[in-house]
Amino acid sequence: MNCKAMAFAVAMLACASHAQAIEAYGAVGTEGLGIGVGVGVTNHLGVRADVNGLALSHSFTAGQVRYDGKARFVHGGVYADFFPAPATVPFRLTAGMLVGNDHVDLVGHAVQSTYVYRGVAYSTAGQSVNGRIKLPTVRPYVGIGFGHSPLATPGWSMSFDAGVAYGKPTVELDVPPLITAIVGQATVDDQRQQLQDKANKLKFYPIVKVGVTYKW
Repeated sequence: MNCKAMAFAVAMLACASHAQAIEAYGAVGTEGLGIGVGVGVTNHLGVRADVNGLALSHSFTAGQVRYDGKARFVHGGVYADFFPAPATVPFRLTAGMLVGNDHVDLVGHAVQSTYVYRGVAYSTAGQSVNGRIKLPTVRPYVGIGFGHSPLATPGWSMSFDAGVAYGKPTVELDVPPLITAIVGQATVDDQRQQLQDKANKLKFYPIVKVGVTYKW
């Protein structure tokens, strides 16, 4: 995680806390579970910082390879919330960034048990490829939501967020030399591109979450 970015967020919250009461919150959604703190800067502006984590497994096919993936998304977030009409409704526009090391580790096996090359059948048993899909360390975020209003009364309240984080993923693929020798480098490169095409679906990552907030 980018320490400078998170240190800036902590300093920003510390300064803003002199203006408004602080809040703490927990949330659950497409980022997994998260906890955070926030403060109001003015009646129309608030700032927040949180940490979110998600771990899950997913299998998919790309080309002639079946991949078993294990995703580990752990990142911090810093946000600025703008409330157009805070005295009327706690609707907000949110912009910020996610900072972390989100990735998916992959183990792939051939869909077919044998591979025919120049008329000769080769067994793929026991052979596997390893890979990783990595998201950028820093990703911008934009969204809308309700809750976290600087004018909220002390006590419990609810929050909701819907937005998207942007960042083009990169793909690492480790293919055993035996497989490369059999199928050729061009086939390996094609497989890497097919995996990249799958990974590109994470470029615009949807973030939807609900939370519970307590304000002092």
